[in-house]
Amino acid sequence: MTTSEMLTTYNALSDLTCSMLSAAEQGEWDQLATLEQNCQGYVGTLMHTAPVTLTEKEQRTKVAIIRSILQNDAKIRALAEPRLHELQQRLSMTRAGQRSVEAYGAQRA
Repeated sequence: MTTSEMLTTYNALSDLTCSMLSAAEQGEWDQLATLEQNCQGYVGTLMHTAPVTLTEKEQRTKVAIIRSILQNDAKIRALAEPRLHELQQRLSMTRAGQRSVEAYGAQRA
């Protein structure tokens, strides 16, 4: 991967995290999940790429892009965590209800 391709990939990842943030802000959780899968593809590409020598300017650009990605990620997590907590509570209530039905059913038999 060339320097230009690498920086283009980081920029695409940054753009994708902006879209993910927008989806989270709008409560579009299915869209967020789809975008997150795309994000994993970019991250995988970057992880499997041989190191590239960067100029000082390119390094500053890369660091700025990564900071933007991390800021978006933090905002996404802040928006998603209450939703995840809500889902966990609902699952717990559903499981408790299922156990009650199973226990009641066993007593009737």
